[in-house]
Amino acid sequence: MKKILLERSNKSYLPVIDAYIKYFNGKDCDFQMYDSSKLKDFHTNDFDAVWKFMGFEVFPKSDIKVIHEYASLSTGMFPKIKNELKSRMNHKPDLRVFLSVFIREGMNFKDDIDYVYRDMGVDDIFFNFQNSDKKYDCVYVGSISKERSIHILLDYFKYKCKNRSLLLIGEVKDDIYKNYSYCENIIFTGKLSYEDVPKYASQAVYGVNFMPDKYPFNIQTSTKLLEYLSMGLKVITTDYFWINNFMKENDLDLIKVDEKLEGLENLINNDERTSPKIINMEKFKWSNVIKQSLLEEKLINSILH
Repeated sequence: MKKILLERSNKSYLPVIDAYIKYFNGKDCDFQMYDSSKLKDFHTNDFDAVWKFMGFEVFPKSDIKVIHEYASLSTGMFPKIKNELKSRMNHKPDLRVFLSVFIREGMNFKDDIDYVYRDMGVDDIFFNFQNSDKKYDCVYVGSISKERSIHILLDYFKYKCKNRSLLLIGEVKDDIYKNYSYCENIIFTGKLSYEDVPKYASQAVYGVNFMPDKYPFNIQTSTKLLEYLSMGLKVITTDYFWINNFMKENDLDLIKVDEKLEGLENLINNDERTSPKIINMEKFKWSNVIKQSLLEEKLINSILH
């Protein structure tokens, strides 16, 4: 039995690791996957392949087979330059996994390394919270950071939408918490365990997909949006490239606002829908996403042959 080590630091969510292990280890495969954060006293050489979730890594590749996964593009200052540096400096693996064609094109690797696309999925637990009692008007799940211009969303509820509650789920910086925590209608949960996210998020009527229309956020799959829809929430979203493609592909009519959120309160007040338009979210379950990616075939042919 071949063994694949998936590298995860103790600070990383990376629910995809749990999804991979649940999917592949639950099948009759010729390999077994292991989460590095749950192992003690192990050596990389004990494994046949190592799966890395990439940032910068300039160390030379060992004799062990290596998979590099790129789930997002670089952010912050000069993101395209960072992508270019990664593409030049990161050592060559035996297989690359990309979230989408946009990620692969953004990384712009100039080699013939084999690759596969594996888009974002949703854990089954989110589907178990479709009929929760409602306690909040809106919920935002994800990065609560200046980089994502989150102050625009928070200022809107602080000054213009005081009669609506906003629940924020995720780790929050001290300065942001200090500026908004005294607002009675803005509630921070802090970082929750992944299993607890749907328990709280499902208590809102609307899921807020607040995404700045700037590179690279505007071309990447929104995990939170998929999770909102899987819980049966109505969705409020800003207007940007990826969401417009997603709405068109799935024939969805979401509440769409500009990045300044102008008129959001009126849209909510005049929203006569008792429930969101139902689409088949089964295809976004991790098990189906992984299966459709043909990742298993790539692992067998490129890594474990």
